[in-house]
Amino acid sequence: MRAFKAEFDRRGVAIVIVSFAKPAKLASYLEYHHWPFTILADPERAAYAAFALKRMSWWRVFSPATLKLYLTLLGKGLQRQDYGKEDIYQSGGDFVLDRDGNILFAHRSEDPADRPSLGSLLMAIDRSAAAL
Repeated sequence: MRAFKAEFDRRGVAIVIVSFAKPAKLASYLEYHHWPFTILADPERAAYAAFALKRMSWWRVFSPATLKLYLTLLGKGLQRQDYGKEDIYQSGGDFVLDRDGNILFAHRSEDPADRPSLGSLLMAIDRSAAAL
């Protein structure tokens, strides 16, 4: 997402990351990653429940697609970071919301490697802008 932030900025779209990690843990993530996004802590997982993000099975967490992604990232020199006892079974998702909180695009990840393409996110944003 960081590499494509300019595309979102050009469209007037804010990126917000919601994590179930506690605020103190998020501070160390921010220090390590230097993310240029707003990051919110949701340790009670209220947003996860509201967006119907479920827990994944062991098979989903360690799916061939996920293992391939991790091997690719390691091959590119990404260092494995120990996140401690975080819940690796919590699924994530990507959503595009309008200013009123209506969901314009929803992608609930099937496994950790399952993410929507930048193109599909930008198309959802462009469609919603055209409808205004």
